[in-house]
Amino acid sequence: MEEIETRVTEVLGHYQNLRLAILFGSQITGEASPASDIDLGLLAESPLSAAFKLELMQKIGAACGRPVDIVDLSIAGEPILGEVFKGRRLLGDASTYAQLLSRHLIDSSDFLPLHRRILAERREAWMRS
Repeated sequence: MEEIETRVTEVLGHYQNLRLAILFGSQITGEASPASDIDLGLLAESPLSAAFKLELMQKIGAACGRPVDIVDLSIAGEPILGEVFKGRRLLGDASTYAQLLSRHLIDSSDFLPLHRRILAERREAWMRS
């Protein structure tokens, strides 16, 4: 796992527009298999373009020998943002991390109860049918 973190951080270090990078998913939980991808949450000065994400996916994938999945933290919502925060920060200062964490806490307290209620109602409707 540390080797993956080192290689990802090395690639990301070449991009000055990145404000925050968080490695999450199976690479952090220790559940990664040889076929597991690399899950990476990124926050830049502006939303990530498709071309920029593709470039990063190719470079990180080549450096690590694994497929890469990138989540743009500027537009990510719940519950994916909660999953990202279970990961490890590779780049970015504490202030940027705290601002995003604050957004996550507010959004999760507003959105997740509604999301759970909708899922429960759908489940009940499905069971009755």
